[in-house]
Amino acid sequence: MRQSGAITNKSVLIQQLQNQIRQAETAGRVDDGTCISSGCTAIDRMLPAGGYLPGTLVQWLTRGGQGINFLSLLAAKHACEKGGALVVFDPLNQFYPPAAAAIGINLNHLIILRADTSRNCDSSSPDDAQQKLLWAIDQTLRCPAVAAVWGAISSINEKWFRRFQLSAESSGCLGLFIQPVCQAKQPSWAEVQWLVGSPSGQSTHAGREQLLSLKLTRCRNTQSGKTIDLSINTITGDVRQVRS
Repeated sequence: MRQSGAITNKSVLIQQLQNQIRQAETAGRVDDGTCISSGCTAIDRMLPAGGYLPGTLVQWLTRGGQGINFLSLLAAKHACEKGGALVVFDPLNQFYPPAAAAIGINLNHLIILRADTSRNCDSSSPDDAQQKLLWAIDQTLRCPAVAAVWGAISSINEKWFRRFQLSAESSGCLGLFIQPVCQAKQPSWAEVQWLVGSPSGQSTHAGREQLLSLKLTRCRNTQSGKTIDLSINTITGDVRQVRS
């Protein structure tokens, strides 16, 4: 009996410590009791809050493809439903605003951060340009007038990632980052991390549909490792779960 009681007390202590660590990690977060839909009901059901929490970072690790751009932009769209700007960082000048408008993003509230290609910047090194981009992302995440920050970035070191997290927490902004799958082994301060792949044994394209497989590799307050297969209709933009 004594041993059983000792095990119970140990479990309670561990739970209390976990709660204290969680509270310390999110002490600066703006929390109004709301959550942001991912744009897909099946994904929302996998997340403990029923969506993404304001003031958090979401990370997609992918080998490329337009499907994940579309899916992550849906979350940005929902983040901006109650007002606030969407800031897109686009250092490669590849973002196409009409495509964003087609899924319901208000272009009047869209701000695009692009590389300055003027002659005055010819002497800037790639490292300088990267630092300027990271600084700009941090400032937009910190701005309470910005509802979401979205874009693809090759790498974020741990120092900048932690700054991004603190900035998002202070403003309630949702940070949405698409990164190459090689970043899976790097430190991350994302609240939610997805590994993006292709459904087993299936082509990534099936007629008018693009198929994706998502694995939840990181998420506070829920078990990681859960997977879901999705189909995105490239004509209508509808996202549905594919049952195996």
